[in-house]
Amino acid sequence: MTNETFCVTIAAFTYEKAQKEIVNLNRYIRKIIFIIIITCLVFALAQTAMATNIFHTTGGVNLRSSASTDADIIRVVDEGTSVQILHHDPAGWSRVNVNGAEGFIRSDFLTFPQANAPVTFRAVSGVNVRSAPSTESAILTVVNIGNQVSVLEHDPAGWSRVNANGAIEGFIRSDLLELSSFGTIGSSSEPVAAQPPTTLMTIGGVNFRSSPSSENDNNIINQINAGTTVEIINYNPGGWSYVRVNGSTGYIRTDLLSRNVVNRQVELLTWAEARRLITLHRDIPVVDVRTGLSFTIRAFSLGGHADVEPVTQADTDTIFQTRNGRWSWAARPVWVTLGGRTIAASINGMPHDVSTISGNGMDGHLCLHFWGTVTNNARYGRDLNNAVMEAYNAAR
Repeated sequence: MTNETFCVTIAAFTYEKAQKEIVNLNRYIRKIIFIIIITCLVFALAQTAMATNIFHTTGGVNLRSSASTDADIIRVVDEGTSVQILHHDPAGWSRVNVNGAEGFIRSDFLTFPQANAPVTFRAVSGVNVRSAPSTESAILTVVNIGNQVSVLEHDPAGWSRVNANGAIEGFIRSDLLELSSFGTIGSSSEPVAAQPPTTLMTIGGVNFRSSPSSENDNNIINQINAGTTVEIINYNPGGWSYVRVNGSTGYIRTDLLSRNVVNRQVELLTWAEARRLITLHRDIPVVDVRTGLSFTIRAFSLGGHADVEPVTQADTDTIFQTRNGRWSWAARPVWVTLGGRTIAASINGMPHDVSTISGNGMDGHLCLHFWGTVTNNARYGRDLNNAVMEAYNAAR
C-alpha cells in the first residue's frame, strides 16, 4: 500500500466515522427537541385546564370566611383580580383561593377572562337555549341536566352566550350553569345528601322570586304560605333553590324550606320558664327548623343558658349536616321537646370548652338559648333571639 492509498483509506474511514457520529448526534438532538415539544405541549394543556377554574372579579368584592354576607371579611379583592375556583355555585357563593387566601365570594361577582373563552360549563337542571337573552325569545333547543355547553360570553348576573349540542349557538341563564370540572352543589368540606330532595315545604310565609337575590323586591313573583309543597328543580343547600310552585318556576331561599313541616303547638318561653322543664343528663329531642332534620342532645349545665352535647356520633353528624359541613357560632332555629311541650329555641354550632359525653364525635359542647337571652356580645344576642323567633314563627 502506497502512502497515498493509505491516506485515502484513513480519510475514508474518518469520513465514515464522522458521518455515523453526525447521525448519532442528529438522533440525540431529535430526542431533545421531541422532549422539549412534549413538555411544552403538556404545560400548555395544563395551563388550558387551569384556565377553566380561573375567574376574574367583576368589581371590588369581599372575600368572606363563609358563604354569607354576615360572615367575617378576610380581605377586599380588587376588580379584575384572578381567583382560583375551588367550588362553583352559580346561584350562590363560590369557594375560591385568592393569592393563597381561601374564602367565599358571591358567584355573580365573578366571571372568566374572555381571552380564555370558550369554557366548558354544564347545566345544573334541564334548561332552554334561547335565541336571545330573554325568557320571551324563541327556544332553540333544550340542554339536559349535567350536559356540557361551551360558554362563549359569560355574564354571571344575567345570561351566557353558549354553543350547545355541538352546533347550536344561543343563550342560557348563567345561574343554571356551573363549571363542569366540579361536582354538583357541595364539596368534600360541605357534605350534602347524595340524593337531593324532589319536594320540600316552606317553613313560613316566603317570597317566591324570579332571580336568586333579596337585594330588592322587584323580583318577587308572589308570596308562598307556610306549609306549601314546592317541587325542587335545582337544590342548593347554601343559597337559593330553583323550584316550581303551581306551574311557575322561580327561587326560594333554601333555609326557608324543610323536608318535614308538621302542624304543632310551639311555645315561646323565656330561659327562666324553659329552665324549669330541663332535667340534666336526660335526652332532649331537637328538630332543626330549616332542614327538618332531628337529633338528640343532653344538658349538663344550666347557667345563663343550657350547655348541651349531642348524645351519639350520629347526632353530631346530623348537626354538622344542618350546617353544611362547617362549625360556626351562627345561631340556628330549632324546636326542642321538654316535658312533652315543644319550645322555640336557638343553638350555636361551635364546639367549645368542656364536654361530658365521650364517643359522640365532638370535643366540647354547644349552647342552647331561649327567648330573651342576653349575652356579652349584643350582636350575637340579637342573632340568637332572631333565630328563636324564626323557630316560633315557622310553626304558626
